Amino acid sequence: MSAAQGEQRAAVVTGVSSGIGLAIAEDLLRRGYQVFGSVRRGADAEALAKQWGGAFVPLVFDVADTGALPRIVAQVNEVLNGRRLAALVNNAGIGLNGPLLHQPMSEIRRMFEVNVFGALEVTRAFLPLLGRRGTGHSPGRIVNISSVSGAMTAPFMGAYSASKHALEALTQGLRRELKLYGIEASTVEPGFIRSKIYEKELATKPMERYTDTDFAASWQQFHRSAAQAAAHAKSPDVVTRAVRHAIESKQPRTRYPLDMLCFVGRWFSDRLFDRLIFKLMGLDVLLRAQK
Repeated sequence: MSAAQGEQRAAVVTGVSSGIGLAIAEDLLRRGYQVFGSVRRGADAEALAKQWGGAFVPLVFDVADTGALPRIVAQVNEVLNGRRLAALVNNAGIGLNGPLLHQPMSEIRRMFEVNVFGALEVTRAFLPLLGRRGTGHSPGRIVNISSVSGAMTAPFMGAYSASKHALEALTQGLRRELKLYGIEASTVEPGFIRSKIYEKELATKPMERYTDTDFAASWQQFHRSAAQAAAHAKSPDVVTRAVRHAIESKQPRTRYPLDMLCFVGRWFSDRLFDRLIFKLMGLDVLLRAQK
């Protein structure tokens, strides 16, 4: 999918202040894209604009704040000055874990507001700037950053996984409906990637939560297991390569599974997957001891 002669390609990427979003933005900038990147804080916008220069345009808003979207879209449209977007990358997301019986509903609702409803609202708002077939230019692409949790559900990640399953379903719906305009939509499904998402959760002191519930011991083990997985997390490069393929390939994939558990979660029977995930997380011993 090539831009017109002399026309700089442009992409909107949400959640670029750190982690995967930061890596995606940097990768696209290195390849000559103009990147419109969303951040929630003005200080982050100033720091990134200083670091990346004029090819980066910060968009200061929260993806869950739908009231800000008309202003943000108008800002992007003005800078584009008649160009279309080559891509919209919905990366902004939050992950908050806990037992479904006890996790605060406010946390669960917040995850859905950002991971699902926010992604859909942003997509609807920017869709006109992606163009459509029959205009002399190839329309832009939509890339939604999902997770291995969109293909499988681990204990204590039920709410987060539900939000990613929902994002997967929305992407499939968009992909099929937007054939009308020739717009492709893909999901990228990473596992543990080196980023600050785990550090942000640790800042909330999760080990101190749920200590007065029946899940106390398994919750502690869950976090020990997560810490081990985070220590062996993959480089963000695996995600940036997938995003680039989804944007630039003549025939992008509908899904980009980047962790073996994506396949295991879809192919194994539920009972077999239970045994596997409990063993991997070190929960099998705890469950046997409670019988």
